[in-house]
Amino acid sequence: MMPTSVRSMIAHVLLILGAMLIMLLIAWVALQLPATQLGRLEPARATAAYFAWWRALLYTLIFTGWAAALRMRPAPVDQQRLKRLGLIGFSSIILVELSRV
Repeated sequence: MMPTSVRSMIAHVLLILGAMLIMLLIAWVALQLPATQLGRLEPARATAAYFAWWRALLYTLIFTGWAAALRMRPAPVDQQRLKRLGLIGFSSIILVELSRV
C-alpha cells in the first residue's frame, strides 16, 4: 500500500498533466478548423499570430504561478481554495478560447 503523500503527489502530477493535455488538445482543434470557418476572420489574421504568442505566454505564466502556489503547501483549507480558484481560472480560459472560434 502506498503512503498517502505518494498517492497525493501522483494525483497532483496526473492533474497537472491532464490539464496540460486538455490545453494542447483545444489548441490542436483550433488549428484544425476548416478554411470556411476562418474566412470571416481574414482581416484579423495578420495580427492573430502575434496575439496567439502573447496568449500562450500569459496562460503559461498563470499556470506556472498556480502550480508554484500549490507547491508552497499552504494550510489545507487554503489549499482547497487554491485548487478551486485554479479550476475556475482553467475553466475560464477554456471558455474564452472556445468562444474565440
